[in-house]
Amino acid sequence: MKKEKTYYGPYFWLCLIAFIVPIFVAYKAFDKVLPTTKPVPHPDASGVDHGVWDYLLKAYVENGLVDYEGMKRDYLFKKYLQQLGSADIEALATEDERLALYCNAYNAFVINGVITHKIKATVQEISTEDPFAFFALKEHVLANRTLSLNELEHNIIRPTFKEPRVHVGLVCAAKSCPTIRVEAFIGSRIREQLEDQAILFANNPTHVRFNEKENVIYLNAILNWYAKDWDASGGYLPWIKKRVNDSSLARQITLAESKGLTVKFSAYDWALNTQGKSASYYGGKTAAGSGSIPNE
Repeated sequence: MKKEKTYYGPYFWLCLIAFIVPIFVAYKAFDKVLPTTKPVPHPDASGVDHGVWDYLLKAYVENGLVDYEGMKRDYLFKKYLQQLGSADIEALATEDERLALYCNAYNAFVINGVITHKIKATVQEISTEDPFAFFALKEHVLANRTLSLNELEHNIIRPTFKEPRVHVGLVCAAKSCPTIRVEAFIGSRIREQLEDQAILFANNPTHVRFNEKENVIYLNAILNWYAKDWDASGGYLPWIKKRVNDSSLARQITLAESKGLTVKFSAYDWALNTQGKSASYYGGKTAAGSGSIPNE
């Protein structure tokens, strides 16, 4: 008598699916946490490839904190700095392209300064006499010119572009600084990107908050240090009010505009914005922002 064959087809496909599905789900989940793939070289007219900087930011910045060790080890960071050093800025066609390059360069130079000087707790540890010596160090090469962070910000970016939103795009390696954007600035979107930074800043209680118990609005000290930069916008209070999502907070700002409410500026935490450990640091002067005393 011929033995009947047992058909295992449905069981085979069921087992196969049960095996493949978890792998596929795990792959998709892991893929979401991976940084973007390393960019194919594509420099712009200046010779700088901001796609490299975009990759580095996505790979080594999370929740506004920087993985300085990871950035230091990545050869692409050195490559990007080299490109900035030999950049032909005049070859860029638009003002927005130049602004994007300068903003990217500033943030990259700050990170490189932290790495170069082996900063552990705060950029103010560079000098016991001048807590802002870090920003005066003439050690950054841009377009074949050696300059300091102060020169780049106060002598080039601010007077050339007269764009107050740069203050929420330039990051000075401190926890009280606006959060570093996890993408490179690019000429075609720089104003949109800065506006997005401004909205994030205005709606972050670290930078803008109302203390009901004290009946006081507390603002990031950057708004005080660079107050003149907001003159063309009618001042920093209406500038903020235009961007806050909380209608109650907007009403408090309206009161402050008419002097019906006190405005104070929060103590600035100069602790390093690192993914490693750094204690809160309020030492030293608080009369300067991301560089020397503003508007000097």
